[in-house]
Amino acid sequence: MSATHYTALVDTLTSKFDLPLDQATPQTSLGESAVDSLALLELSLILEEQLGFSIPEGALHTSQSLQEAAEALETLHASQPATA
Repeated sequence: MSATHYTALVDTLTSKFDLPLDQATPQTSLGESAVDSLALLELSLILEEQLGFSIPEGALHTSQSLQEAAEALETLHASQPATA
């Protein structure tokens, strides 16, 4: 798991979605983080801007743990050229 992707995910969840930092563990699911389908879309858009690559709809889902979501982001990032 990339620390960069995990850190960006946790930072966004704690700052924009009010997830308490002590609840942001690798095993916490996005659903447990109070992220519903609409918030998941917003989260994806914020992460796209921060990380500089496209996150297609469905790449992140509420049943993923934060670790699994970070791994999905890492895989997506590795498969795409950076955007300007």
